[in-house]
Order: sequence, then C-alpha cells, then structure tokens
Amino acid sequence: MTTARTCSVTGLRLISDPGAYGFHVGKNDYPALSGAPRDAAAKWRQAWGRYDVPGQTFYVAETRSAAYAEVLSGFKRANGATDTLTKDAEFAGLSLEEYIEEIAREWSDRDFMGLGAIPAGWRYDRGLIPVVLPDPGWLVDVEHPDSISAIEGAIGPLLASFNVTHLTTGTLRSEKRHVTTRIAEHLHGLTLDTGSTPLGVHFGSKHGAAWCKAIWLDHPEARDVLALAAEPILVTDDDLKTAADRFRIRVF
Repeated sequence: MTTARTCSVTGLRLISDPGAYGFHVGKNDYPALSGAPRDAAAKWRQAWGRYDVPGQTFYVAETRSAAYAEVLSGFKRANGATDTLTKDAEFAGLSLEEYIEEIAREWSDRDFMGLGAIPAGWRYDRGLIPVVLPDPGWLVDVEHPDSISAIEGAIGPLLASFNVTHLTTGTLRSEKRHVTTRIAEHLHGLTLDTGSTPLGVHFGSKHGAAWCKAIWLDHPEARDVLALAAEPILVTDDDLKTAADRFRIRVF
C-alpha cells in the first residue's frame, strides 16, 4: 500500500511503495540490478539519466509499455523528418527489413537512433525485467508542490545559475540533465526525519500515464530491491508494439 507524507525536516514530499511491482529494460550481459556508472567529476551530464547521481542509478517504470517508452524514445524520429528508409532500401536493392538489419550491423544503437526503427539486435541484447520494490525506503515525490518548494528554498541560487527562475514540472521533465542531476545530487545527500537518506526519486514519465522511480543503488535498502528473471523482448510483444506505435517506430 502506497504511503505519502511530508518530511518534517526537509519539507520534501515522501512516498513509500512497499511491494510495488514495476519493470526495467536492461542489457542481458549486465547484472539485472545495475545502472550506468557516473563519475562525480564529470562536467558533461547530458547523457546521464534524469535523476542519476554519482555511482549507479536504477530506473523502474510502472507498466511494461512505460518501461519500453522510456528506453525507446531515442529511436523516435524528430517531427518533420523525412522517412528515407524505404527509398534507400530500394536504391540498395534490398527489402526494408534487410536494409535495416544491414545498417544495424554497421552502426551502434546510438547512431541508429533517429531512423525511426528498432533493429532486431537491439531486442536480442536486452530483456524486460520485472522488479519488486522493498518494504522499507522513502523516495522523494519530486513533482509534488511540497518538494518543488523545498528544493527551491534549499538550492535556489544554484537553480538561478542554471537560468531556472522558477522550478516547475516543466523543468523537471525537460532534457536539462545538468539541472535534474544536480537536483538529484542535492536530494541524495539529505537526511530525512527518519534519520536515513532518500532511497531515490519518484516522478512521472514525461511520456505520460505512468510513474517512474530512480533508485540509488548505494542506498542500504537498495539491496532489497528484487529483480526477477528477465523476459525476452519479442517482436510480438503487445506492450512493445503499443510503445512503438505511439512513437511511430518500426520494430524488427
């Protein structure tokens, strides 16, 4: 059962979801419970996750389709971009499927982004991991008005230095990772009225209709997060198709 309250020390809105069930898309050759390692000295943060902190951050989405949406958004072709894949495939004398697979072998996933297609190799390398959240542990409900007010009161000058005159959900859901990761670092180091630090951040998916959670793996209670056996990502997966259709992406 979800419990929410406002911390008497920090003013942050806290949420606890003992036993909540979520999903994470991860690479098969990495530990199920892991995140990209981040260096505190790094100055370039645009490639970081929204609420990454130095160390590792593990992300969980409320639904299967939301988990897919979070990792597939980079494949979405920009508005107004021309679809040249069919034309290029015809010029190369290949079917569209053959052409996609050919360039997928030559390019990395990052280079492949923007073409509006998911190569089969992307699916083969990853699995959908069901996740059960631990019984203890408080996360910061970062988009709650109490949290927004508390963050502004604590690090207002820092936000102003990033040209954030007023903190809103617009900033929190933006691509300004130099802002959101600094907010995460501030929250990560706080002591709550329980005497412990936050387990992570609870936030709404920028794609809508679902919550997401960023769990900081250096927290003692993160070891109680249960990552179940990964499911293969199949081209026939209805939730994958739902996310791909919404993004106008082809799945191979």
